[in-house]
Amino acid sequence: MAKRSITAAIAVAAALALLTGCSSAATPAATAKTVSDPALASLIKAAQKEGSLTFYSVPPEATAQALADKFKADYGIEAKFVRGTAGTLATRISSEATAGALAADMVMISDSDFVTQAIDKKWLETPKAADLPGYPWSIPKGSLHDDGNVTIQYAPSGFSYNTDAVSKSDVPKVWDDLLKPMFKGKVLVPNPGSSPAAVEFWYMVEQKYGIDFLKKLAPQIPRFYDSVVPMTESLAAGEGAIGVPNVAAAVGPAAAKGAPVDIVYPDLTTGPEIVPLIANKAAHPNAAKLFSIFLMSKEGNAILNKDPGLVGPYDTDKLPKDWTRVDRDAAAAAKSEIMNALGAK
Repeated sequence: MAKRSITAAIAVAAALALLTGCSSAATPAATAKTVSDPALASLIKAAQKEGSLTFYSVPPEATAQALADKFKADYGIEAKFVRGTAGTLATRISSEATAGALAADMVMISDSDFVTQAIDKKWLETPKAADLPGYPWSIPKGSLHDDGNVTIQYAPSGFSYNTDAVSKSDVPKVWDDLLKPMFKGKVLVPNPGSSPAAVEFWYMVEQKYGIDFLKKLAPQIPRFYDSVVPMTESLAAGEGAIGVPNVAAAVGPAAAKGAPVDIVYPDLTTGPEIVPLIANKAAHPNAAKLFSIFLMSKEGNAILNKDPGLVGPYDTDKLPKDWTRVDRDAAAAAKSEIMNALGAK
């Protein structure tokens, strides 16, 4: 299988980072006068002169707003944002950039083939390519990508469940639990064809447990959904007992509004990795760079990953034991086989 388990390596690197602490560039001060790094001081001054920026965010609105508020409090720079799913933001970025009118100065989006294409087309650039002062700071090596990108958030996929329909003792903990007779016709699933991430998830499962596991799971699935959002709504309404895969970003807000939903994580899983990218033709390039540094600082990253189920680059020891980064090309090649095995169209 073309994948690798990254937990051990980045956990060690994270521990070293915590022992040695951040460099001055990792958590920049609020004014240029109090920063020892001349390049960072110059960037802060230029960013404050620009006065604002706009960013696109896959992380939820409450998180984006908290980041914007803290950034303004620290630097006096207003940060406006547009929140959307990875798919809707990719479509928006592509449309705007093609027209030469990308409104975002920087984006926080799930790493994907779209990100690679956007970089190749010179729409967006990585933190390394943007030559941010101090890169890569104290970020553990396991969260640094070969292309110069940085994972600033890991969002493990898990088993969501209806707390009214599933007792604590029956909550699935391992993959075979999904095959229990009590869950026949009660496992809700986003359509594997709805996104590359969905295919990658099931490819990971198929590589570990075999195609027969997916065929055995098929009778448990009454229907497929366009994304985790409508699936979570149906789960909350009692139309199923289990929803898989799901993420904290969908389950958390629903539970906060009183929906009877929760989520647990099996040892073997994968999930979106959020990366920061700067627009090549940003209207506020310095503010965009400074905001990106803020997201990668320990202080900013703690805000980004404050919700349960989310993991930042500095605490990857909290990732599920067998967290896996899936080979996208191999998963894409197996799409038809996976969909057929699960009974999806």
